[in-house]
Amino acid sequence: MVVLTGEIKVDLIGRNGPKDDRLEYGGTLGGAALNTASTLARLGTPVRLVGEVGDDFLGEWALGQLEARRLETRFVRRLEGIPTPLALAQIDPSGDAAYSFYRNFGETCFEPDKGALARAKWFHFGSGYAFEGRNIAGLRGMLEVAREYEIPVSFDPNLRHPPEERYFAQLQGYLPYISVFKASLEDARWLFPRVSPEPHVLMERLSELGVPITVMTLGPDGAMATFRSRMTRVPGVKVKVVDTVGAGDTFTAALIYGLMKQELGSRIELLTWDGTRLPVVLAAACHLSALACTVAGPNVPERELQTWWERFG
Repeated sequence: MVVLTGEIKVDLIGRNGPKDDRLEYGGTLGGAALNTASTLARLGTPVRLVGEVGDDFLGEWALGQLEARRLETRFVRRLEGIPTPLALAQIDPSGDAAYSFYRNFGETCFEPDKGALARAKWFHFGSGYAFEGRNIAGLRGMLEVAREYEIPVSFDPNLRHPPEERYFAQLQGYLPYISVFKASLEDARWLFPRVSPEPHVLMERLSELGVPITVMTLGPDGAMATFRSRMTRVPGVKVKVVDTVGAGDTFTAALIYGLMKQELGSRIELLTWDGTRLPVVLAAACHLSALACTVAGPNVPERELQTWWERFG
């Protein structure tokens, strides 16, 4: 069982121009942890999502979509009087997305049921969600449970803009709980703006955070990782890019899936792992992430997913 927590929102995705007379968007369920959870479920992994939706029509629709994706929803709370968050994603000609977010949680706080981690073999969290004041206490409670039961924890900063100074203080508070730190090259450049933007330099800085396994994605150039001071790099997979929405989340799903296939069911097992299969895990994650770029939206096509699973699963 993989437990994930993060924002549940509706993504409105469009390819509009500044001179268009009208704006056109297609709606889909979104959120970094949710995208990762959906891919894990499609790979046959039992998945539990912990989060919140509003008590509006979009919240009702979101719950229906979660159930259709075979995600366990009994720990998804409906917030009375609160609208379900929205994100507008504008796709540029190269396929990259720029986001605008619309949230209104009022005075409510994230109050997860700690029982959500029952039978968990992995816990994943991250994004800006983990640094919003209303969520921090609830997340810390879940992380304490994960540490008590030796559940491996993965984290993805998934930054949308350069972080403020207070971000780093909170990140330091999270680091002792994290077993796998997965960041993008853009994340790393925002986290360490005063060092060389070269990947190997940023990889060294990320590894200095002290997390057992550190992974950095390089977009079309593949991915890098450090484990026990050893640095590994794998190439990317060339595809025709439609958009990059959800590509990083898909990589995260494949990374978690691949590490769990190594029978790393506890933090101790992860720390004592020999790491010889880490390049294979990274290569598989790059491959699945590339497939997510071949279609609009975050979901890998079923045929391609099945082909990937037959090769790497």
